[in-house]
Amino acid sequence: MATSEDLARTFTELDMNDDGQITMDEFLTAMTARGEAITDSEIKSIFRDADRNHDGRISLDEFTAAWNRAEQS
Repeated sequence: MATSEDLARTFTELDMNDDGQITMDEFLTAMTARGEAITDSEIKSIFRDADRNHDGRISLDEFTAAWNRAEQS
């Protein structure tokens, strides 16, 4: 199970412009940089689950909640 520090560190890696939000473009760029192939459909699915206020971005709170839901599945 990831600690809150682990999640914050991962979030910071994904939040490339340091604005406290992860956009779909940032997420795609980060996954590609890690060598992970991800489709547009997969990204949209992740954002549908994680982006609870539907603003097109994932905050640290949303990221943490989504991560915890995924670990419980």
